[in-house]
Parts: sequence; structure tokens; C-alpha cells
Amino acid sequence: MFEHTKTVLDTATIPHVDIDFMNNTHFEEVEMVKKLGELISAYQEQNGQSDKEAEEISKDLHAWLDHTKPHFERENELMQETGFPAYAIHFEEHEIALEKMASVIKTWDENKDIDLISDYVFTVWPAWFNTHVNSMDMITAKFAVMNGYST
Repeated sequence: MFEHTKTVLDTATIPHVDIDFMNNTHFEEVEMVKKLGELISAYQEQNGQSDKEAEEISKDLHAWLDHTKPHFERENELMQETGFPAYAIHFEEHEIALEKMASVIKTWDENKDIDLISDYVFTVWPAWFNTHVNSMDMITAKFAVMNGYST
């Protein structure tokens, strides 16, 4: 089993950007991941013996993916609307993140690999999210506001 601290991000401490809809979407996503973290921890405490908890994890993983797709689409639209110069780079980061998320969820669906999903939720995704929001989202929002986008 992967060793890591079982913490996920908190809406009070995640980075904020200059556009409200982006912050609100980030808050929603962090809350979804917090709930997933709780489900994963409960599943691990029972050594994966609960089909009900596995089903809940599956449901919430797919809900997270379903939330993330329009999240990224809306940011991509904002970049296109405002002529953001680094659109291609930011867009590609979204695509890579979605592919990784979908791959991890597919693996979970196929074999209920709790170690993989746990590592992703507690380590991989929070690190990516913090870096992405502090770089790509931060500069995208600043650029959009500087170029007339009203929050």
C-alpha cells in the first residue's frame, strides 16, 4: 500500500484567482475530493470488504470526472474569448489531467485498486491542482480581467 498523509485540499486554503466562477468551481471540486477522501479512508479501514463503499467510491469518482469536464471546458472558453496567449499550453494541461483522471477511474472500475485511487486522490491530484491553479489558472484569470472580462 502507498504511504502518504491522508489529507486533501481545503476550500479555505486553496489559491484564489481573480474570477469568481473559477473559484466557485474549484471550491466545488475540492469538496467533492474531500468526500472521496473520506470514502477511500473508510474503504481502506475495512480492507476493501464493503461493496457498498466501493460503489459509493465509483459513483463519486464518476461525478468528479463529470464535474471536471465542464470545469475545464469553461476555462478553455474563457481563454478563447479573451485571446489568452498561452491557450494551447493551458488547454493541453487540461487534456492531460482529464486523461490521467479517466485512466485512474477506469483502473478502479476494472479492479478496485484502492492503492492507486488513494494515491491519486491524496497525493497526485492535490499536487497537480495546487500547481495548476497557482500557475495556469492564476495567470489566465489575471489576463482575462486585464483584458476586460468582468467577474
